[in-house]
Amino acid sequence: MITVQQAQELISQNINLLTPVRLPLNQRCGHVLAQDILAIYDIPAFRQSSMDGYAFSYDKNLSELILVGEMAAGTNQYLEVRYGETNRIFTSAPLADGADTVVMQEKIEKSGNKIILNDPSLSTGNNVREKGSEIKAGALAMQKGEILSAAAIGFLAGIGITEADVFPMPKLAIILTGNELKELGAALDFGQVYESNSYSLTAALKIQGITNIEVFWVVDELEKLTTTLKEALNSCDLVLLTGGVSVGDYDFVIEAARNCGVKQIFHKVKQKPGKPLFFGTK
Repeated sequence: MITVQQAQELISQNINLLTPVRLPLNQRCGHVLAQDILAIYDIPAFRQSSMDGYAFSYDKNLSELILVGEMAAGTNQYLEVRYGETNRIFTSAPLADGADTVVMQEKIEKSGNKIILNDPSLSTGNNVREKGSEIKAGALAMQKGEILSAAAIGFLAGIGITEADVFPMPKLAIILTGNELKELGAALDFGQVYESNSYSLTAALKIQGITNIEVFWVVDELEKLTTTLKEALNSCDLVLLTGGVSVGDYDFVIEAARNCGVKQIFHKVKQKPGKPLFFGTK
């Protein structure tokens, strides 16, 4: 028998990656990247304010500023402030030419067109996001092999990525074996149990984003299991079988797999429960 770690390593060494597909951003959540993603633009693309406040050219000797204009988020107007001047600015708005610092609106007093600074901790560059401070154009944004989580999707959208190559989700078959199995909702006869494996496996797969799943029921007969397994192998990327994998008189999985040309990688694993665990490839 092999250890659980050896079994995991053998599985990793004997699986084939699916051919990458290019998908739009809103269809990629949960997929694994098949390519590196490089930033197209500097983000932010301009110097911007991180606060609602007033932008100006900082000098520790300045305590009073003359208000000369306003910059709102999304504006494309050009504005210049000279030494001793300031403009009203809002979060994410571009800094006026000549400005390098933003004082929060809670840290000033306003008197007519004059702004009196009331922030002793203020210094050059406060509350300013520099151009490219989040990511520079050409920089690595995400690496091949990373999972596209909801946060990752939002990040890629924020840097202007519209599509990328990802590995597709596999089409998967679950083959249930066992004469004792009964469907949920039906009355149990003597010697029967309700089938539950397909429910837990399907739920676990859906958590991983795998939804293209077909479930087959097969009685404990070698010929029928071989036929069903052959069909599943021809139409799916991955086949999971439950039951029938030990050495009993009605355990036909190993022989059926051999009949279908499946190469056995391992059969038994040093674990309890689940010692008769089979993995093979075709």
